[in-house]
Formats: sequence, structure tokens, C-alpha cells
Amino acid sequence: MVFQYVLANLLANNDHALGALFLDGSGETVDLACADFSPYEMRVIGAYLGIYLRQLERVLANNDLGEPRMIHIEKKAMHIYVVPLPDGYHLALVQRHPALVGRARESLNEAVEQLKRELFVE
Repeated sequence: MVFQYVLANLLANNDHALGALFLDGSGETVDLACADFSPYEMRVIGAYLGIYLRQLERVLANNDLGEPRMIHIEKKAMHIYVVPLPDGYHLALVQRHPALVGRARESLNEAVEQLKRELFVE
């Protein structure tokens, strides 16, 4: 599958990457790639991201604030970047501190464009 290739490249192109997730609209993991985290740990992060994303989208919609283009969550030990895809899907990158934020965002956007070309017909 094309998203397995994209996820693996996303990990390879980012120092300190812990994992990458391809999520459906409910936060369920469609596929993932792991570096230092186990598949279980990555699925837990994906489930919590799903909850967070649904709440954020509800707040944005109720206040006519548009749609998110990229979400960056910075925790004490990690960065989580999430980009929405068509049809309610999301692509996420989890990276350990210290992170090269600009590089992570650039490679995530490249991965999003590749997924859009390969998986989503407009």
C-alpha cells in the first residue's frame, strides 16, 4: 500500500521520529510506522488524537473559524504534528524533543501531498 511507503519515508526523513500514523475520521489507526514506540503506544496516541481532533473541529465549526491546516501539539517529551486529509482522514507524525520543527512540517506536507495524489481522487 502507498501509505505504508509514505509513513516509512516520513520516519526516515525526520530525526528523533517516534512514529507516524494514518488515521481515519474517528482516530482509529488505519496504518502506522514505528521507530522507538510500540504499535500499541502509537495506537493509543492515535485514539487520543481522534478525541482531540473531533473536539477541535467542533469548536472551529461552532465559531465559524474555518478548518485546521496543521495542528502542532508540543508536550514535555515530544511533538505531535497532525494534518487533515480528504474524507476525514489525518496524517500524524510523533517526534521526540528536541525536534527540527520546520523540517518535520515540511516533510509532513510533502507526505500529505503524496497521499492526496495516490489515494484521494478529486
